Amino acid sequence: MSDQKNDVGTRSLERPAFGAMVALLLAPLVAQGAWRPLVHVFGPAGTAGAVTVAATTIAVATSVLQALRPSRRPLLLLGLGGIVAVAATVGWSLGTAGLLTLLLTAAAMAFLLHWMVPQLPASLDGLVTRHKVLAGLYVLIALTAVMSTTRLSIFMGDATQVDKQSVPGEKFLETHNCLTAYVQAEQISRQRVDNLYDPKWWFGAHSMPPREPGVENPYQPFLLDFYPYPPPFLLIMRPLGLLTGDFPAQRALWFGLTGLLMAAGLWIVARWIDGPNTHRVLLLAPILFGTIPVLATLQTGNFQIAVVMISILSMVAFDRNRHALGGALLAFAILSKLSPCLLGIVLLGQRRFRSAAWSAGFGVILLALSVLTIGVQPMTAFLTYLLPRLGSGEAFAFMDDEVFSILTNMSPFGIPFKLQLLGMKVGDPWVIGRWLGRAYSAALVVLALVSAQRQGDRRAKAVTWMSLLVLAALQSPFAPGYTLIGLLWAMTLLAVEVRRVRGGLAIVFLMLVLVVIPPLPVPVITVQSLLQSVLAIGVPAWLILRRVKPSESSPAPHQADPAAA
Repeated sequence: MSDQKNDVGTRSLERPAFGAMVALLLAPLVAQGAWRPLVHVFGPAGTAGAVTVAATTIAVATSVLQALRPSRRPLLLLGLGGIVAVAATVGWSLGTAGLLTLLLTAAAMAFLLHWMVPQLPASLDGLVTRHKVLAGLYVLIALTAVMSTTRLSIFMGDATQVDKQSVPGEKFLETHNCLTAYVQAEQISRQRVDNLYDPKWWFGAHSMPPREPGVENPYQPFLLDFYPYPPPFLLIMRPLGLLTGDFPAQRALWFGLTGLLMAAGLWIVARWIDGPNTHRVLLLAPILFGTIPVLATLQTGNFQIAVVMISILSMVAFDRNRHALGGALLAFAILSKLSPCLLGIVLLGQRRFRSAAWSAGFGVILLALSVLTIGVQPMTAFLTYLLPRLGSGEAFAFMDDEVFSILTNMSPFGIPFKLQLLGMKVGDPWVIGRWLGRAYSAALVVLALVSAQRQGDRRAKAVTWMSLLVLAALQSPFAPGYTLIGLLWAMTLLAVEVRRVRGGLAIVFLMLVLVVIPPLPVPVITVQSLLQSVLAIGVPAWLILRRVKPSESSPAPHQADPAAA
């Protein structure tokens, strides 16, 4: 029976071709996420480039076999992938770590292709025949995304390959890595210190005093970043503690896990929404994955991608009445980065008290686990020491004189700094920024409550959640471009509504304006950066407040929990 299902699900050209593209996109992530940790255990052998090429070869071989023999069970795919893994290990002297890495990649690709291709929607069938020009353009863009991701995977396995990073030549990205802060904070927390945010633990970090002479930087060639998150976030850093002292292995593993989490989130949401043309969301997912903002965030190890995915998946779980799963995910998201608490306000505004209660319950459990593992003092320090500094902007003192930081800051707090950079007299930008921040936060609460009362289909709900997450992230006095990833994701959902070429071009143009900073004179870039800040606030707000006619095939809007009665 399953063989027949596989055969029916893969008769078209489009579905196995899409499966092959996803395999090519994910194989390097799987390989590099596993290779460095295995090297930590079994010793070095081979190169990051050879591992990536071998993983890509496995993806190609298994994809071709899946397309030619769709009715075969995954053992045949695994066998072919295993043969390629052994051949590559011998040919490139990849050692035990390389062999195990490639065997794991072969298993992942066999499972992925055997499971995913039959699950792809039938609406993909015949697209190439009906839209030859668009299909050709799509293939070119998708292959560019695949090549960019493949190239980046080599840099994630070997930090000396700077020409392979997401933006070659960008010096800041060559040495910046947010994961350094997470690893450092986890190590400090093991000492049960009173205040893990005290500057004395962060010498050498951005805007902090330099390291004392003779003190080595354990994260070379990356500079230490500062840790601004609540202590419960460190619960997920414990497994990386097993690789203490081997930052390249920690960095590669974090890259692989974050990338796979994003791929899972894109897939689940694309298959969860329904209605006409929703296959477009699935088609655009690999392209979104390969955009510079996403790849740069994966490269720097920032948690923003993960927190967006976890938050959206929590709301999907609630919509499916899986309250325990949704509560656990949302509680962790809130206790890790605070900004997703806006989704909690939405739950309360919709009187979904059961969902809110599950979230609160898991929040208590996570707080208890945090206290048991690292003590109560770090949480006290966060609330009394760091949180006031985050709100006032004191934790981001570098914004006062760093042009790059001013230009890349999308937050309302940063607007007066941009105006000042243009030569306008705005008074003290810090004072104005604080007032803007407070007014903005108050407006967000109102917007969240308004959005809670609006009805819509699944796609409209997802766009609203993504938009709220973007607006919530912009509450930080310093909010770089990665805070807009949720908005870029929402843009792919808007593609469902496109009826004409100009509509698609408008979405593409908006995405480019939001993320591209051209090499132009500072005054020109400052004007564009100011426009980016306005759009980063205005577009999500418009997406939340606009009226959308639900698709006839979409399910009825979610009703309040029975427990609310």
